[in-house]
Amino acid sequence: MADKKEEDLDLDVKGGGKSNTVLIIALVVLLLLVGGGGAAYFLLSGDDNSAESDAAAATEHKDEKVEAKETHYLKLGKEFVVNLEDTSKVNFMQVDIQVMARETEPLDLIEHNMPMIRNKLMLILSSQKYEQVNTREGKEKLREEIKQAIQEILHEESPKANIEAVYFTSLIMQ
Repeated sequence: MADKKEEDLDLDVKGGGKSNTVLIIALVVLLLLVGGGGAAYFLLSGDDNSAESDAAAATEHKDEKVEAKETHYLKLGKEFVVNLEDTSKVNFMQVDIQVMARETEPLDLIEHNMPMIRNKLMLILSSQKYEQVNTREGKEKLREEIKQAIQEILHEESPKANIEAVYFTSLIMQ
């Protein structure tokens, strides 16, 4: 009889262990569902304050666009083809150059002074060495030198006329 009671107790403990495991798994799944639902609610519903701040940021962004001046580009005639300065062999460079400004006044002055500007740029370009211009740093330095040369010519006529950048839209070296 005592053996029978011990066996009954063992069965209850073993059976209870299986139901506890199922109960724990059910609670974990329930917590995950509640946590996921809460996270989805907060992320998808949004905050009224954040909607107002998004609207304010959009308005400020529009104001910045209004204040920013329009970009204007001008191609400096047809491409430049020059012999590069090198004593060992003959090298050529062909380059298309465009100028960028935020106002039209500098571009009008460039068009008016195009022969003088093209002459100055031909002298600058033909004085370059192949090894110097063949690197990225050399090209950047050449762009800056061209920009400064154009600025000098523009400032002779109008000190306020400024270009913002010079771009090589095509550059072939041989």
